[in-house]
Amino acid sequence: MAGFKFFSIPKPKGFRYKPIYYNEQKEEMREREERIRKELGLTDKDKPFVPSIRGQFQRARKISRPSSGQSNIRLLIIIAILLLISYFVFFR
Repeated sequence: MAGFKFFSIPKPKGFRYKPIYYNEQKEEMREREERIRKELGLTDKDKPFVPSIRGQFQRARKISRPSSGQSNIRLLIIIAILLLISYFVFFR
C-alpha cells in the first residue's frame, strides 16, 4: 500500500527553453543599428522584404487544389473503365 498515493498530485515538469543559435552580441549590434537609423531618419529600404508565410501557404493551397469538375470527370472515367474490364472478365 506504500505505492498508492490517493491525494498527491505529481508536479508538472519544468520548461527550460534555450535557443540553439543565439548570438547576444549580434542581437545587441542589430538593436544599436536600428536605433541609430531611427535617430538619423534613414529609411528601411535596405531591409529585405519578408512576405507573410501565412499568405504563401494559403495561395499555394488554392492553386494546388483540383477543381471538383475535373475530379468528377476523372471518377466517371475510372468507373467506366472498371465496368468495361468487369464485363470482359465475367461475360466473355
